[in-house]
Amino acid sequence: MKALLINPPLSYSKQGGANSPPLGLLYLAAILEKNNYSAKVLDAAALRLSLEDLRKRFEIEKSDIIGVTATTLSMPSLIETCRLAREALPQAKIIIGGFGPTLESEKTLSENNFIDFVIMGEAELTIVQLADYFSGKISFGEVHGIVYRESGQVKRTVPQELILDLDTIPWPAYHLLEPDFYHYSGVHGQHEGIARPNAVMFASRGCPHRCLFCCLQQRRPRFRNPVKVVDEIEFYHKQYGVNSVQIYDDEFIGMSAQQNQWILEICDEIIKRGLDKLGYMVQGRCSRFVDLEILKKMRKAGFRWIWWGVESGSPKVLKIIQKDITVEDIKQTFSLAKKAGVKSLMFIMVGFPGETEEDVALTAKLIKEVKPDKIRIHITTPLPGSKLWDILLAKNQIETFDYLKFDARLNVVHHTDELSSRQIKQLYEMLLFRFENGYWYFIKIIFQSFFTREGRQKLPMRIKKAISYFLKWLKMKKSYSN
Repeated sequence: MKALLINPPLSYSKQGGANSPPLGLLYLAAILEKNNYSAKVLDAAALRLSLEDLRKRFEIEKSDIIGVTATTLSMPSLIETCRLAREALPQAKIIIGGFGPTLESEKTLSENNFIDFVIMGEAELTIVQLADYFSGKISFGEVHGIVYRESGQVKRTVPQELILDLDTIPWPAYHLLEPDFYHYSGVHGQHEGIARPNAVMFASRGCPHRCLFCCLQQRRPRFRNPVKVVDEIEFYHKQYGVNSVQIYDDEFIGMSAQQNQWILEICDEIIKRGLDKLGYMVQGRCSRFVDLEILKKMRKAGFRWIWWGVESGSPKVLKIIQKDITVEDIKQTFSLAKKAGVKSLMFIMVGFPGETEEDVALTAKLIKEVKPDKIRIHITTPLPGSKLWDILLAKNQIETFDYLKFDARLNVVHHTDELSSRQIKQLYEMLLFRFENGYWYFIKIIFQSFFTREGRQKLPMRIKKAISYFLKWLKMKKSYSN
């Protein structure tokens, strides 16, 4: 039994390049290999494969199982990849998974008869059960956590149980990945102290919180053994020569006092093994559980950056989106991180239901006051499976269902009672102009415009846009200063 696990090509979805390897597929390849099945991970996105390139690979590999993953944004590419797989390998079993298929499983399966199974949620146990079923080792009734088709009807098996002991999952099978480990930068953009090569890994799974915009459905936090977490870090350092590690947990810090003790044990183990010379990057939650002594220990262990999901500086909006944090929590968290010497990246979103221009002005005021080391601004985007999706769908406020536009950076796909999609885009671009890109970015672009024909043609438009953003910023600054 031979499995080919695919991250679908970007040539179809027209998105940017991949920074990190497809970690979910690498876990699946590892657990298939552990159970004596042949597996390979093909990252068609990182390789920049066209659909025709992919067709040729199917014909070469001749795999029994084709597994394809997708987010909502890459669902169109997943569909085309599966269609090609069915044409090239009529007898293969085609399985899909990831957040996109999980959140719209029945719809995806009913509309695409060339797909055989959808794996719901965590896939490590289910992928092995499916391989065992295909091999005749178990009956179909013993396969849990899938959506399938029978006599033209879409059906579900019983849900798969959560993997409570995450240390039973083998480490990601980087040796089964094409392209190889060194192809990936591992981090979006430049971060001081995060040198390449960079490894990406998980130390925990799950988040107990209830943010309106989140489509993740793993509410129960589960934590790996700190010693085994550091075992994996040490392996990457010795095997691949990594200089930094990005721990991709939903919330590495900020969930509970118990989590703080777990963090201390990881830090102590890192320091004991001399791995504190590496740079570490994690995600966190601004909350009352963020403690100065924990942050100081993290910094001592080499943790250089924490990415914080702030979303808004408006108390009203934070309450609407069920963030369960306050503006004071945010200010306190950033202050403590600064005291500990840990750098902070702030995530902001624009375009929530109930959000007004005045609320965005409060967000701008918070950014000015907190002064994060980096900021990343996104357009609020309703994803299937989120409460936000349900709210906007019920009000007929989602303007397109073309998932290629659900990118959170270029396109606005909705409006609200308070703001049109055009107003959301303008407010987003204004914050982008002032905080993420900064004045000097536009000055540089305008200066560079003089040196190319295309640049000179676009120069009047660029100058007009820069002036417009600057005037909008002055108006907003005045509004929150009063």
